[in-house]
Amino acid sequence: MSEYLKINVNDHVEKKGQLSYLSWAWAWAEVLKIDAGATWEAVEFNGLPCAFLPDSSALVKTIVTIKGQSKACWLPVMDNKNKAIKGPDAFAVNTAIVRCLTKAIAMHGLGLYIYAGEDIPERDVSDY
Repeated sequence: MSEYLKINVNDHVEKKGQLSYLSWAWAWAEVLKIDAGATWEAVEFNGLPCAFLPDSSALVKTIVTIKGQSKACWLPVMDNKNKAIKGPDAFAVNTAIVRCLTKAIAMHGLGLYIYAGEDIPERDVSDY
């Protein structure tokens, strides 16, 4: 089991409405404790920080590399109700990028349980 799945992130979760978000700054600090050489990038599309779709909504993509293993995620640029924004401004795109960064970190295991709607991290059978 990934060592990251066991890390309890509950003290760093932010609530906005009924949605829970892991603080991206805290998540990245935890990644750097695990791998000081970890990297992340926001992928550009034709020089833009997001890919625009025909309906004028947009997607962002981030890639996080920890200990040589890369995980990529896509995320729509959304409002605080998780609805795609048409014609997003720079602030909305930036917010989506850091949310997507946190999601890519979760793909490595850190805070993944939040996306599953759980309130505690996984444990090994040996932890009981």
